[in-house]
Amino acid sequence: MNKVTPLAPSFASANVVISQPKVASPANEAAPSPTRLTDLFRQELVEFGPAMMMCDPKGQITWANAACRRINETRIDGGLIGERLRLAEIAEEIDLRRGTVFRDWDFAAAGNIQRLRARFEPMNEANGQAGGFAGLFTLLQDGRAGADDATQTVDRHMDFIRLSADWMWETDAALNFKLVTQRVVSALGMVPQQLIGRNLLDLVASDALRTNLQRRLAKLSPFRDLPFDAEDATGKRKLFLMSALPVFDPVSGALIGYRGSASDITELTRREENLRSAKEAAETANRAKSQFLANMSHELMTPLNAIIGFADVMRMGLLGPVENPEYRSYVKDIHGSAINLMGIINDILDVSRIENGQAEINESACNIEELFDSVSRLIHDRLQAQGLTLNVDLPLRLPRIHADKRKLKQILANLLANAVKFTPKGGRITLSASMARNGDMVLVVNDTGIGIAAEDIDRVMHPFAQADGGLNRKYEGTGLGLTLSLGLARLHGGDLRLESTLGEGTRAIVTLPGTRVIDGNHLTPVK
Repeated sequence: MNKVTPLAPSFASANVVISQPKVASPANEAAPSPTRLTDLFRQELVEFGPAMMMCDPKGQITWANAACRRINETRIDGGLIGERLRLAEIAEEIDLRRGTVFRDWDFAAAGNIQRLRARFEPMNEANGQAGGFAGLFTLLQDGRAGADDATQTVDRHMDFIRLSADWMWETDAALNFKLVTQRVVSALGMVPQQLIGRNLLDLVASDALRTNLQRRLAKLSPFRDLPFDAEDATGKRKLFLMSALPVFDPVSGALIGYRGSASDITELTRREENLRSAKEAAETANRAKSQFLANMSHELMTPLNAIIGFADVMRMGLLGPVENPEYRSYVKDIHGSAINLMGIINDILDVSRIENGQAEINESACNIEELFDSVSRLIHDRLQAQGLTLNVDLPLRLPRIHADKRKLKQILANLLANAVKFTPKGGRITLSASMARNGDMVLVVNDTGIGIAAEDIDRVMHPFAQADGGLNRKYEGTGLGLTLSLGLARLHGGDLRLESTLGEGTRAIVTLPGTRVIDGNHLTPVK
């Protein structure tokens, strides 16, 4: 077995003499002669053509071109292809037959089969003596010619290029376009021929982006998604993201150019700007709305306080009795309506503060049992008027919680008010508390009322939204109770969610984080 050491290209061993052609100058030199052109083409064919080698009569390699050296250096299982060639046997067979010898070798390589097909021809010296032999090689993979594989690879890559939304390009070392794909037509309204020879940097419209691109290319390393702008055929400015990599000569290592792609992001950028503008406009409108509600509420509270105060004076007869019974009824209605309106205004102010991030909580240790007792007394009269039953369900030794007592009471009062409003006569309401397995405190208001349709649950959590939004709706209210309760729960780091079935009832669940629970670590959580 001969171990092949690929040689540097040498034509001396083949007795080939090639003159070095000079570049003709139209001004002072004639065109090269046909003989010199033939020599040049012969040199190119021998060195860069099909895989070829020359061997002496004993089978030692005296010359191999680049393609042959690549085949010899191809790795297979157990070594290199060149190490497995039995050229000494070929030399003996050629010496015996004095004619052409054909060989096929199969080599295993990473689970595939590499087939090397070779033809060897004897070479004779000028005196007729045997001068060795020459070989011509073709490397096949999996029974297919390498040329076929290369064609399939090129076809595959061209399909990818045609299907890509990006336009692709290649330049020389001076950044002049050598190749541009057809996709540039839709990107810039130009055909590729209009860009060939044009400098890449001249295409960039913005000085700052041009300088940035030039600086990045000068680093001679790959990059992705670098922004640049360019004017299309109509003069319209378009935005792109460029990805590129430098290309180096495999022999000398010199820079020979760049290859890259460009993605059109003009429309995407425009949409993002429109969305950003719309978001800013919506936020501005929301702030204006909240400020308007706050200002309006403060303006209404001044005369409303006067109405409530004077109605109290007349209702209690501080300046003398109101003799007419109808007047006394009117005074009572005025006072009740003013109190109700004051509650609505306060809810609007609270929602406005929460939306603007101005709401604050005054925390202290809260006893859940005391909190439940307080809100139960608040709705006692309404429960009796509606003919409803309230059940309070509290486990033993429920821990206290660190929270704003007034705001927790406001949450529960709103939820109970909704339960009373939407539960028919004879229905039941349950107010309960428990510890979740993760340590959170859970407060629940459950009713047997009319329920909420699944598609309306998210909507009723928004300000002024109600499941029945018609002007002739059966149930009155501003639609702020759930919104306010959700905002107050989130101020405590918790949440509020609804579970409901139309016609069966609603379950409002307030969750407060376990970090607010006081002395609760020793308790056994309950569902």
